[in-house]
Amino acid sequence: MVRLGLLSVFAVALVSLGAIEAAKNQKPFLANGYQNTTDTICTTKADGTQACYPAVFQATNEFQVIMPGQSVPPGLHVQIDMTTGQRKAKLMSLEESANSINDNEHRAVVIVDDNNITPELAHNDEHGQIALSNGKQHSTSHPSSSSLEQYIDHIVAVTNGPADPKAASRMLEILGELEELVHDTRHARQLLHNVDSVPALLRLSDPRPHHPTGASSEPWSPAVRQLSSVVLGSAVQNDQKLQGIALRSGAVTHLLDFLQTETHLKSLGKHVFALSAIVRGHSAALEQFAMRNGFKVLQSIQPSLLVPYHDNNEAEANKLEGRLVRFIDDLFNPEFNPDATPDTSKLLKDGASVWCKALVSRLINNLEDVDDVVEIPASLYQRRLIYAKALQSIRVEHPDSCVHPIEFKSWVQEELVTLLSYNQKDDVEEYRQVLNELDY
Repeated sequence: MVRLGLLSVFAVALVSLGAIEAAKNQKPFLANGYQNTTDTICTTKADGTQACYPAVFQATNEFQVIMPGQSVPPGLHVQIDMTTGQRKAKLMSLEESANSINDNEHRAVVIVDDNNITPELAHNDEHGQIALSNGKQHSTSHPSSSSLEQYIDHIVAVTNGPADPKAASRMLEILGELEELVHDTRHARQLLHNVDSVPALLRLSDPRPHHPTGASSEPWSPAVRQLSSVVLGSAVQNDQKLQGIALRSGAVTHLLDFLQTETHLKSLGKHVFALSAIVRGHSAALEQFAMRNGFKVLQSIQPSLLVPYHDNNEAEANKLEGRLVRFIDDLFNPEFNPDATPDTSKLLKDGASVWCKALVSRLINNLEDVDDVVEIPASLYQRRLIYAKALQSIRVEHPDSCVHPIEFKSWVQEELVTLLSYNQKDDVEEYRQVLNELDY
């Protein structure tokens, strides 16, 4: 018996079929870090970190990984690892080019004997490993639609009862599978089009003691709550139709409730991720978010107050703070919400007043005092940059709602003086520029 190990696709005049198929199913990105421009593609991961790379794959003589959404130029040697779905490409050698011109199929299949497959790559139906059928047919590396439905049926059935600690391990496995799958638009749509999916995911994410029948029950573990929110956010991100389904399923209302009751730092961050994925770029979701006091709910979250309950995990608290502020920055960016109604614009103006005061207060009072730091790390200023950029975005869009007090102007001037003596000026140049914009 043999298994399919690696598929190599050669294309001369056209982009490889594999690349075309991947491009069709790749979720679109939005502007300013979430939409591919003519030059770059940027995206935000579930942990809040951002990554950018060229929109067009830049080939060399060595195989390199093709990133999601990248266009693949014609004439490259493309490899697809069928155990992981990862694609790599390089420039074709003269010999490969000559062979591909004479090859009507333009593809080669490498068959790997079972004896050469390591244990961790051995076939497992649950994880969607593929096998060669009759030596001719092969399936994709992802589970079939029926397998995905089985995952959905499982989480729906389990969440119709109280949280079961014994079921947590299996639930984490299924959520992990779903999190990988929903980055493919087909699977994301299949998940969201099942009317029971979003309510089930929300029940898993809920930090409150609850039971569908009304009896009290402990919530699911923080690990389950986190991953469930990641699945929901990843599935709807940058897809207005799927955002709309989540909205109509009550996701915005429930997630705002979760943010007011969740006490686990990392879980809070994942709930914020899910909420931002639903609200960004969707005018109706933004309107509901604002009408339900979303700006005040976010402003009320104080990660630093939760640190003593989490082994003094200040790094996790800082990460959550950064995620909150980036979310606010995006909400006041008109490129994310070009279709905002007059009512929504009024709500945004009210939210601008809330967050303008909050950001000023946090910059002045709540961030580290650089006077107490012997060697100021660049990361400290990078953190302050996030706050300053969000504040500037609000002031540009809503100047009447964001008037800075005199004490803030004094703080900005003192901060600029401090930066003059900072050794690594290149690391703080953007921060200095934003402060100069705020100081007028």
